Amino acid sequence: DVEEGGPGGDDLARALRDIEGVPPRFLWHLGRTWAAVVLLALLKGGHGMPSLIGLECGTTAYWATVLSGVPILLLFAKWGGDAVVDVHRRLQAAGYDYAEGDVVWTHERVRHSSSIVGFAAIAAGLLGVGGGMVLGPIFLELQMNPQVASATSTFMVLLMASCTISQFIIFGMLDRAFASWYLVVGVAGAVVGTKGAKALVQRLGRTSVLVFILAVLLFGSGLLMVFTGAAQLSKSGLTGFRPLCGRAGAAAAED
Repeated sequence: DVEEGGPGGDDLARALRDIEGVPPRFLWHLGRTWAAVVLLALLKGGHGMPSLIGLECGTTAYWATVLSGVPILLLFAKWGGDAVVDVHRRLQAAGYDYAEGDVVWTHERVRHSSSIVGFAAIAAGLLGVGGGMVLGPIFLELQMNPQVASATSTFMVLLMASCTISQFIIFGMLDRAFASWYLVVGVAGAVVGTKGAKALVQRLGRTSVLVFILAVLLFGSGLLMVFTGAAQLSKSGLTGFRPLCGRAGAAAAED
């Protein structure tokens, strides 16, 4: 609520211009991270794809490539966090009036949320659940507006999914008919879900309905994991862990 031309008004106007729309420097952070993830994945190979530099799974060079992603992505996260904190520091200095549901990013909050998201991502990978299922509750814990939390988690899932798809495209392993079918179904489901949730929020006048929908989905996915895991155990028993580098021959078809 700083008046134009008043004390701090010019600073606030400049700060708001910097975050209007999609700021180019944030697009640069996202693009750089996306390129790094894709490059590391291409270098190490996997998912039926060969390594671009001929690395074999289990070798020292292979694990060095895999582990190199940790410091690289941590560095990118620090740069991105510093950029976000800088924007909010300028907004606060200029007297910006935050709306309910806006997150005021500080270095402490960036470190806290990043560590939680990191552990949640590891858990999602180990349990085989979608990243969006664990990101939603984390954003709500940060007191984000439910609609903003939903949109942010969806965009992050789209960004990371595009990294995997790009690998299959580069190696010519993408089944176009298969991909086209799921693209249409996925987009249609997203449109129906978004429009339906928006209509429901407008009808009830409460954004908390999105929180309840997310809770039901999480509870349902948890039940499905228990049931499918129990069915697999009853069928084949406790077979132990598979090798990190997969299995060869006929056994590979079961992986």
